[in-house]
Amino acid sequence: MHDLRLRRCVERATDGGRLTVALTQLWYLSRTGNSARPAVARRGVPPGLRWLVALPTAAALVACAVLVRAVPAYIPLAAALGVLLTAAVMRHRPARAAVSEVQPSEDTFRRLMTGHWARTYGGLPEGVVDDRPAQDTDGRNTTARGGAATVSRPRAVVLCTNRAVSVFLRENDIPGRFRAVLVHVPERTGSSRYGARPHREVVKEALRGIDGFRAGLPVVVLHDAGVQGSLLVPLLRAARPDRVVVDAGLPVAVVRHNRAVRLLNAAPSAGAGAGAAAAAAAEELRTVAGLSEEDAAWLAEGFWSPLAAVPPRLLETVAVRALEHALTAPDPAATHRSGDARNQGFLTWPGQAPAPGPDSSRTEGTDTA
Repeated sequence: MHDLRLRRCVERATDGGRLTVALTQLWYLSRTGNSARPAVARRGVPPGLRWLVALPTAAALVACAVLVRAVPAYIPLAAALGVLLTAAVMRHRPARAAVSEVQPSEDTFRRLMTGHWARTYGGLPEGVVDDRPAQDTDGRNTTARGGAATVSRPRAVVLCTNRAVSVFLRENDIPGRFRAVLVHVPERTGSSRYGARPHREVVKEALRGIDGFRAGLPVVVLHDAGVQGSLLVPLLRAARPDRVVVDAGLPVAVVRHNRAVRLLNAAPSAGAGAGAAAAAAAEELRTVAGLSEEDAAWLAEGFWSPLAAVPPRLLETVAVRALEHALTAPDPAATHRSGDARNQGFLTWPGQAPAPGPDSSRTEGTDTA
């Protein structure tokens, strides 16, 4: 993590100082490596155990061929050879623990930036803010409804499930440009950023968040490419048909086919029970979220990708276009009757085919993470 390299990353992330980015965004953008592999169960018989059984058995058969005259020698010898060949051709795959990491780790990066870097240069780089959760005196999360209290007569609601992206939106006043309120509903809680909340719990909190504002306000949803985000939008549409809900989240297909950050949920397992749970999750993703079989299986296996890893300039473009679209969308009831695509999501991220219809638009840029 060289100083000059970090400064170049800051320059790109802030678009030459025009944007303010969260420290988590800078961490993703300055990563030196990323790996994510699911857990693999042990398969086959370990070599030591195979030969522990095969060698004594073969020796006993050879001794039988030599000592027992009543049995033709070629029979036990052939059996001994068969035992040895079987032991030799058997394969063993050891169990492998799941791997989900970004290099350097977030804790290491934060210690570097808030410790050594801050002491040397007097603070974080210009245009970078720390997005660690702040608690007020009542223990309430101060970013849960960022900007909502200062917006009178809001025109839209921006629902964001990624904390770093919520901080980015607030710091750059993206909701404020459109008189929109920002509601933060975290997908992940606990000490591990990879621990996902049940998606129905996320949906309930999201409904509570948007129901605090006037009925009929359009909602723009920004979410990670994961199970929770993929199910959040269709479930919100089903629960609140009176609202236009624009899906501005990170598409799973884009992540799978690009060099995006890929992570695994906490404590993924490889047992039989996990396989059944993954199959059920994949089925729900196909039927409720309308994902392809490949995308649903990828998410059900535990993979996800953070929206905070998207380059900030592209993220700003997506958020702005989503808000513009939400504010010009027709009445939801008429949309539902006519089958208009504008209540079904409209954004085409780089690497994704344009959606059909006259209202499709393509976001600028070529990078996804």
